[in-house]
Amino acid sequence: MLVRTALAALLLVPALATAQDAPAPATTAPKPSFWQRVGNTARDAGHRIGQEISNPGSTRGDAFRPLTPGASQLVGIFPATQSAEAQMGHLAWPRVALTMEEYGEHLDCWTIRARIWNDATSHHDERFQICRSAPVKITNDLGQAGYAMPNDMEARLAQGAQTHPPVTSTGTVATEGPNPPMSLFIRSIPESLSAAQWPVITRLLRVSGFGAGISGGGFDYRMWIAGYDAAGNKG
Repeated sequence: MLVRTALAALLLVPALATAQDAPAPATTAPKPSFWQRVGNTARDAGHRIGQEISNPGSTRGDAFRPLTPGASQLVGIFPATQSAEAQMGHLAWPRVALTMEEYGEHLDCWTIRARIWNDATSHHDERFQICRSAPVKITNDLGQAGYAMPNDMEARLAQGAQTHPPVTSTGTVATEGPNPPMSLFIRSIPESLSAAQWPVITRLLRVSGFGAGISGGGFDYRMWIAGYDAAGNKG
């Protein structure tokens, strides 16, 4: 009996040692709640807006420089207040077809003609310049004005922007309207020129307000590149 008791005690010692040596189970940090994630997103967005507005002036001037006399209809032609309807593709007019009149991969300020369609039969043209290295003048919801530089995300939005059925498009052939092509901003041009056009387009997204309509995979289709003037390439 004593022998069995002693053997049992010896067997228990390694088991106890093993249990004591075993590491404590790892604790998992609690995941942030939905409302915490929303709060973080809102705070980050507010911080970005604050950064954009913090520069009240620009030594390089505004990227958008109108050439047509009078007030430009292009500025804010797609209001932010209509962005929800625009993202769903519910708004048909106005529409803007862009023709690059003077451009080039080494040219900073491009000259562009915008054909602005108020409906299917009436339109007018505006000419302006967009300077690729200059910031865009913006005003936030508090009425504070400042200058902001577009970002790569806006370029990616433009690259993927398309016309979706049941909207009538001109397919792969782009025209000055009134109907848009299938791909809004991608044209058959040399790769070096294509790379140079995106800083121009992203600034136009901000000037016109069109960026809000295609953000988050939105279906807005009311602005596109109609083409490039063959004689306008300045290299």
